[in-house]
Amino acid sequence: MSLDKPIKDIRVSDVLDKSGKVVEPAKVRSDASLRDAVLAIVKDSETRKVYVVDDKDTLVGTITLETLLRHAGYRMGVRETGMTSFLRMLAEMSNDKVHDVMAKPIRVRKDELLVNVTKLMVENHLNDLPVVDNQDKLVQELNGLDILKLSAEQWE
Repeated sequence: MSLDKPIKDIRVSDVLDKSGKVVEPAKVRSDASLRDAVLAIVKDSETRKVYVVDDKDTLVGTITLETLLRHAGYRMGVRETGMTSFLRMLAEMSNDKVHDVMAKPIRVRKDELLVNVTKLMVENHLNDLPVVDNQDKLVQELNGLDILKLSAEQWE
């Protein structure tokens, strides 16, 4: 995926265009159930996040694989027993709806510099980021592995 420009000039669009693969983001509406979110993420093993969109496909939130696993763990009984754990489970699983567990999304646009996006990923401990258009509509996912591949090639 080598690019013929200095790494400081590379943009998100360059990485997306050169990676040769399009990761179709798993997405659900904010009123969907957590089960719907699980089904959305398991149908596409390339993504580790479910993106929450409104009826116009505008990105409004994200749910990580870790969050979904935590809720699955509650259902399987893998969490500690005791009153505190029970109350925490009740609070977190109140209605089992996506809008109850989604996080505010950190998003990027295709024209952003890769250096800035990589800094954002490192500082926020993210492996991937949603890419949105100028209307904040979800268009693609930027995977951290593609950034690593590019970095490895630049170091040669």
